[in-house]
Formats: sequence, structure tokens, C-alpha cells
Amino acid sequence: MGRSYEMRIFLIILISALFSHFSFAEKIAIKNNPLATEDQHTLDQLATHIYQTYPFTSLRENAKEVYVKAYKKPLTKEAESVLNAAIDELIFSSIQKAVNDDPYHPKVGWVQSGPREWFGLDVPGGRYAYDNPDNIYRVVPIDEKLRYVIHGIRHSVLADASFSLIDNINSLKTVAILTNQELVLNSDGTYDITVDNQPANGRINHLQSTRKTRQLLIRNDLGNWQDEMPDSLTAELLDNNINHLPMSEARMVAHAAEIIRICTFGYGFGALGVKTKAKFHPVNTLSKPNPPSRLGGLVTQTASYGYFELDDTEALVLTLDPAGAHYFVIPETGPWMTSLDPGHCQSSLNNMQSFANADGKYRFVISRKDPNVYNWISTCDLHEGTIMVRWQVLPDKNKVPPIQTAVVPLSDLAIVLPSDTQWITPLERQQLQSARLEGYQKRSANV
Repeated sequence: MGRSYEMRIFLIILISALFSHFSFAEKIAIKNNPLATEDQHTLDQLATHIYQTYPFTSLRENAKEVYVKAYKKPLTKEAESVLNAAIDELIFSSIQKAVNDDPYHPKVGWVQSGPREWFGLDVPGGRYAYDNPDNIYRVVPIDEKLRYVIHGIRHSVLADASFSLIDNINSLKTVAILTNQELVLNSDGTYDITVDNQPANGRINHLQSTRKTRQLLIRNDLGNWQDEMPDSLTAELLDNNINHLPMSEARMVAHAAEIIRICTFGYGFGALGVKTKAKFHPVNTLSKPNPPSRLGGLVTQTASYGYFELDDTEALVLTLDPAGAHYFVIPETGPWMTSLDPGHCQSSLNNMQSFANADGKYRFVISRKDPNVYNWISTCDLHEGTIMVRWQVLPDKNKVPPIQTAVVPLSDLAIVLPSDTQWITPLERQQLQSARLEGYQKRSANV
């Protein structure tokens, strides 16, 4: 009984110490914010410590070189001014993946998010490769040999949600998926999702893992930032892990370095160089909308990629047909596919945050200067950026949603846009922006 008994005592002491770290006020805050969990605090501490201790200098410089090469033209001063920040977030996101990649000690970890200050921690941003400001991305490490239960609580209606077993923590190729439409909730909003290598056999909310399964990726899409709240989530391992010690710091660091190498190629060369800036893909246009490629992505999503370059007198008018999608979003993500400051900057709009015209289509104006159009997507004071338009839960997956772009002078917008376009005043814009910031800050509020 020696080793087993000692290990149980060690775990009890560790758990007690972690919980006692929080003050009474902080414990109350945890209950009020589904993202501010003890597991998240532990993961943030680990990731921030590694980020501050290990510089990954050579990998960082290599990532910059790959991204600049994928940029496919001489680097502008604006793009250069935000490059280091984008690489910093790529590095931190890789560390976040590394510290929560132990399927014998699974935690629900919030990733692909902007920087935040909570529980006395200054947590860096970890956004990369077309993050969606509407999304709360959380992950749970999974091993096909083990059994898990994900316990959830639905607090509000969500624009969309999905639970995807994936075979690669970087490319996100789907092994199995449970959609929001398939999820069965109890009358009080609670639900359990089982994950193991057996068929459902009558079980509701079940995901069958395979030998390729590495992770459960959970997306909560918030359409209305003020009113919608992400689900509360915890992960439970049903099998015994007593003989499996948590991953050491040295292993986490080595694993993070491995992930950085893979991400640099996949996101720099692949997402930026191939998907976005291919030779056949001209500036100020969007690619033909398509389902995710064999390399990965949300299988219930159709996406279109593009990049723009505009001067202060120009706007990119984007005409989007929702094609019956339950949810769509247009996020502007700067030159390096990373959202810049979605709380303070109206850099994205979804179907719940925008107005349709009488013909059922949506017109969006992308520009540096505010054109006083309600459906304005800001470039966050830059003259260039990238875009990944998403449609989710289309009624006909084989129907390609129409989308068009046109560069027009800002002075001609009143002529180009339909007569029923919604125009707003600077004061109304300020009120909209204040509400947007308040909704965005709820994600790290109460802590």
C-alpha cells in the first residue's frame, strides 16, 4: 500500500492547497464566471511561468521568418509593427497546448483568447490563425484507452456550440462531433457528455474516441456578447490514474517547443501563405466559400478567406448571403491572422450584431475610418488585414453561399449601398462600442 497510499495523500494535499489559494471573494467570483475555474487558474499559472522563464529565442526568430516569407511581399511598417505581438501569442498558445495535454490528468482549458488580468495573474494572449472573437474555445486532452465524462451547465441560449474530438491539436481534424442541435439538455440546463472508445449503445450525448483521438475541442459561439454566457464545464476521468504522475515542467517545455515548430509551418506557411495569399488569390477579394479541408476545421462550417489593402479614402464593401445559416461572422484579423483588440475595436460582426437589407443580404463596410454605417468592420487603425468569413449550420451543406467584394471610395458609399442601409451618428457608435466592450470584458469579469 506504500506508494499508492503516499500518492493519494499527495494528491489530497495538492488539491487542498490549490483550493485554499483562493480567497472567499475569489471563490464567489468563480461561481459567477464559467471561465474562471480552479483548473483554468492552474493552467494559466503553469503557462505564464513557462512563458516568462523560457524565451524559445531560436524558435521565435524562425517563426518570424516563416511568417514574413508567407506575407509574399516587402514588409510594410504597419505589418512589422504588429508582427512581434502575433508571434508572442503564437508562442504562448503553444505553451497553453503543452501544459494541458495530459489525458490522465484532464482539465478544461480556455485557449485562443486575448490577454487578461485575473487572480493576480497577467496572462498573455494566445490567439492565432483566424481566431474568432465570438468564440470561447476550450480543450480537454483525451486518450482513446480512457473513459471520460464532461459535465456541463448551459446558462443561456448560444449562437452555436460544438464538441469535436480531434486527431491533432494543431490542424484540428475532426474524428467525431456532437453539435449544438444534437446536444440533449436536462430541464435545469445541465448535461453530461461521455467520451470513450465504445459505441453509444443508447447513451445520449456520447462521443466515440479512436486511436487517433488527441483532444476534445469545445466551441461556444456567443452571438450577443451582452446576454450570452459560455457553458460551465468540468472534465472527469472515470479510470484510475494513480500510477500516472502529472507531466513535469521539463516535459511541458519540450512539448511546447515541438508544438511551436509545427504551428509555425502549419499557420505561417499553410494558413497565411496557402489559404490566404496564394498567387491565384488577389488582394481585396475572398475565396470561394468551402467546407473545411482534409487538414482540419469545424465540419459544420463553411469558410471563405481573403486579405485586403486599403488607403484612408477607400472601403471594402462585402456583400454576404446568409444562405439560411444559423450563425455567421466576419472577423478582421490584422496582417497575421490575429484579432487585434476586439473589445475596443469593432473588428468583427455576426448576424446578431448587424442588419440585413430588404433583399435578405448583408452589406458590410471594412475601412480604417468610420463611415457611419451600422455594419462597419474596423481595421483597428491599420490599412491591411486578413479575413475568414464563417457560416455555420447551413441548411444545405452543398450550396455555396454567395459573397462579393468591391473596393469603393468612402465618399461613394451612399451611392453604392442600398437605400435601406442603416446609418448611425458618432454618438450612437460610441454607445455601441461601450456595450461591445462591456460584453467582451464579461469573459474575465468578477475576478
